[in-house]
Amino acid sequence: MGNFFNGVFEIFFLIGYFLLFVVTILILRPFRYHRRRLKSTILLKMSYLLYLLSFLIFTYLLLFGHREVSESEQRYDSLFNIHFLLFLTSTIVPNLGIMIRRKISKNRVDFNILVSIVNLIYFFYLIYLCVTHKWALM
Repeated sequence: MGNFFNGVFEIFFLIGYFLLFVVTILILRPFRYHRRRLKSTILLKMSYLLYLLSFLIFTYLLLFGHREVSESEQRYDSLFNIHFLLFLTSTIVPNLGIMIRRKISKNRVDFNILVSIVNLIYFFYLIYLCVTHKWALM
């Protein structure tokens, strides 16, 4: 009976993640035409969507993934290791960047490019954790 509820819970999370991603696309409108900052704005929005996709995959693996760890790798002793701190900052920094973008009027192109680079770094880091199965160590 426990597996049934776990399966239902997992399906609800998948539906929620899918809805979150679709709503984010609808709110961001990534391919909307911008007269002044066309390329940097599209770069920022697309890098944020890539980051969000990798973040959702990573959190899904944390919640429902099979945590099989080989004998050569050991789980982290403390809660505050480098991977956990990077994961914690990945929950805050890209979201702040996308939220405050409209408040920046001077150097907006530079801001868009800087936040896009940060988003891509988090994207590649989270994908690295997923592919190398390091998420199971957390």
